[in-house]
Amino acid sequence: MDIIGIDLGTTNSVATVYTDDGLKHISFDGDFLLPSVVNVGSNGVIVGIKAKNMAMIEENNTAISIKRLMGSDTKITLNGKKFTPEEVSSFIIKRIKETTEQEMGMEYKRCVVTVPAYFNENQREATAQAVKLAGLEILRIINEPTSASIAYGANRDEDILYGIYDLGGGTFDISIIENSQGVIEVLSTTGDNRLGGDDFDEKLSTLIWKKSGFDIPLTNKLKIKLNQLSERTKVALSTEESVDIDEKFFATKDGEPLHLNLSVTKEEFENLIEKDIDRTVELLLETIEESNSDIDEIDAIILTGGSSRIPLISHKIFEKIGKLPILIEDPDKSVSIGAILQGAIIDGEDIDSILVDITPYSLGTSTLDNNYSFDLKLSKIILKNTSVPTSKTSRYYAVSDFQKMFEIDIYQGEDEEELDENVKIGDMLLEVKEPVENGAIDITFSLNQDGMLSVVGREINTGEIINGEFKTIISKSTKHSEVKKIDILNEHDKIIISKIDRVLDSNILEEDKEDLRELKKKYISAKSEDDKASLEEEIIDSIFFLEDAITDGV
Repeated sequence: MDIIGIDLGTTNSVATVYTDDGLKHISFDGDFLLPSVVNVGSNGVIVGIKAKNMAMIEENNTAISIKRLMGSDTKITLNGKKFTPEEVSSFIIKRIKETTEQEMGMEYKRCVVTVPAYFNENQREATAQAVKLAGLEILRIINEPTSASIAYGANRDEDILYGIYDLGGGTFDISIIENSQGVIEVLSTTGDNRLGGDDFDEKLSTLIWKKSGFDIPLTNKLKIKLNQLSERTKVALSTEESVDIDEKFFATKDGEPLHLNLSVTKEEFENLIEKDIDRTVELLLETIEESNSDIDEIDAIILTGGSSRIPLISHKIFEKIGKLPILIEDPDKSVSIGAILQGAIIDGEDIDSILVDITPYSLGTSTLDNNYSFDLKLSKIILKNTSVPTSKTSRYYAVSDFQKMFEIDIYQGEDEEELDENVKIGDMLLEVKEPVENGAIDITFSLNQDGMLSVVGREINTGEIINGEFKTIISKSTKHSEVKKIDILNEHDKIIISKIDRVLDSNILEEDKEDLRELKKKYISAKSEDDKASLEEEIIDSIFFLEDAITDGV
C-alpha cells in the first residue's frame, strides 16, 4: 500500500505506513519524531534534528513552528529567498516521503495528512498545497483529534462515549466521540490554534532568563538556544519535582563567558501555564455541552499529543470532570496511526470501522443587517458540528432591481452580529446573465470529507446556474514556481565543515582555533552516525559561543 499517514506537527512530525506485518513508524535520524524545522542553505534544504541544531548558528536561514503561519500570506526569508508557509511545510513532507521510500524500499505516491480540527479553509488549503508540492497525492485531510479517535477506537467492540483531548506543540483540539458498533462518530469539536507546548516553552524561557540575572540583550540566537533548553526542561518537569540547569558557556559579555546555573521547580512551571490549562478544560466542558451530553455520560477522557503528558492537565481534568483521564498509548504517534488507518480504510483494507466527522465551525456569508442599514452581519449556511460531507442552501435577495453582480464574502465563525469577530476565508463573484426585476439567488455551500468548501449559486427566477469560482485567500495569493526543484539534503557534513572553516578564519583566540580544529578532525574521521551526531552538537555549541564572542568584539 503506497500510502503514508502523516501527522504534520508544529514541533514534530510523525509518519506511519501500513505493511503486511502491521503498522510501521518511519525513523528519522534514529527517532520516529521528525522536528518540524527547516534550514535552507545554498546547496539545498535540511529538515529535522540537524536543522534544529543549525538554528542556533543559522537562525536567519531556519524556520521553526511554521505550522502556526499556515493559511497566512506571510513570507519567510531563508538564505535570501522568500518562501510561503506551505512551501516550507512541503520541505518537511518531502523529507518524510523520501525517508519513507528509502526505509521501505518502495515508492509512496499517496498520503492522509492531519490538521488541527479548528484549522480554517485557508489553513486546510495551504496544507493541501504543501502535500502536492512535496509530490504526494492527498487522499484525505483529517482532523487531528478525529485521527486519534480512530487510533483509539478502531476495532473496539464496546459502545463508548469519550473525549479526545489533543494538546500538541502549537495547537489544542478537543472532540467528543461516540463509538458504537464500529461507527466512530464525532459529536462536537472545538479548539485553539494558538495554544500548545510552544507557548509553555516561551513562558519557561522568560522565567529562566529572568532567573539567570544576565545583563545582556536577548538576541534571536540566544532566544533559540533558550527555547531549546526550555523544551528539555519542560519535558523533565513532567516526571521530576525540579530540574537543575547547568549550562557552561551559555553566552558572553564583554568577551567573558556567562554560565547558566539555576533550578526550576514543577510548581514554578505549573504556575506559569495554569491559566492555559484552565482554558483547555473550559473548552472541554463547552464541547461536552455542545455534544448534548452530560458529564456523567462521558466514559473517558483520552489524552493525546506530546504536551498532554504534563501532570497538571490530568489533575485539572479530574478536578472539573471527576474522571481521571487516560493517556493514550503512544501519544506522540496516535494521530499518525489514525491517519494511516484511515488510509487503509480508503484503500479497502479490512479495518472494521466507519468514520463520521463534523465541521468544527459555522460557515456563512455576509449580508445586510436590514433594508435600512448598510451594516453587515453573518448569515450562517452550514452550522458548527454538522456531519460532513454535507451540502446546505440559503436564499438571498438582490438589493436593487435587475442586479447583475452578486459579491459573496465567505466567513468562518459563530458571531452573527459582529461580522469582524469571524474569519473571512475567501470570496467569489456571481454574474447573472439574464437579471430580473426582483432577483434572488440560492447559495449552496458544500463541504467534502476533508472539510474543504465549494460554493455554487443559482438564480431562482430563471433557474440559471452560476458557477462562480470560489477562491480561498491563500489560493489567490500564492504561486509556487521554484520550490519543487530544491533538493532535500540527508547529508550535511560539508555545511558543518564550512561553518567550522568560517569561524577558523575569524579573529578568535589561537587556543580556541586549536580546539575547533581538533573537533573538525574528529568529525571528519567519525565512523558512526551516533558519534557524528554527538560531535555535531559539540561543534554547534562551540560555534555558537565563539560567534557570540566575535560579536562581542573579542
